[in-house]
Amino acid sequence: MPVPITFRAPFYCDQFYHLVFKSVGDLLLFRDHENRPFFLSRFLRYFKPVLTCWAYCLLDNHAHFVVRVKNARSLQTSVIEIPDKEKTVSMKNFLSNPTDEFLMGPLIEKQVNRFMVSYTLSYNKYYKRYGGLFQSPFRRSVITGDQHLFNTILYVHSNAKKHGLITDYRDYLYSSYNQILTGNCSIIDGPAVLDFFGGIKHFIQQHSYHIIKEYSQFWSGGPINQHFGIG
Repeated sequence: MPVPITFRAPFYCDQFYHLVFKSVGDLLLFRDHENRPFFLSRFLRYFKPVLTCWAYCLLDNHAHFVVRVKNARSLQTSVIEIPDKEKTVSMKNFLSNPTDEFLMGPLIEKQVNRFMVSYTLSYNKYYKRYGGLFQSPFRRSVITGDQHLFNTILYVHSNAKKHGLITDYRDYLYSSYNQILTGNCSIIDGPAVLDFFGGIKHFIQQHSYHIIKEYSQFWSGGPINQHFGIG
């Protein structure tokens, strides 16, 4: 089934996005515990130069990320620091005219492709399989405004509970919730997330209220994404 245009948003500087990487068919993205840390390490390698991550959750056959593309100056600085032999054509095009916002899309999409190919090749080699692993194109939607960002972070952190993988979202090992609280994750811009929520106390309270108290009222009676306004 073709990905709707809503979920194929173009990339622009200083913009938040909700990214979803899903496997083809019934394949598992993560067969063993070691797969998830490796997946995150690949994510960090290819996306650190171009964006910051505000939340993630890794399920069995798909993964959610809330990210913010760097502003033009930060992006230019990051790409310049990459060794010349490792710069892609899209990176070189961007550096030739960093004020051209239309060069952003190819740059980010190339990093996405490199990330998915890297994980797929390693996955296939380890499990002795062939062929694609991810649905293409991957889904990405623009996050419009603070309330949408707030809702999306809650949605991502509650995703394992939504899918019945765990009863308490706080116990799930493969989301960024606890990493944000402890500051023990190189993937997440934890200080920025806590600042957005108004501090660690409000971060905990808002998650507790919306995910625990509202679950029985809204989520069990209708799709979680409708309640949170997420496509």
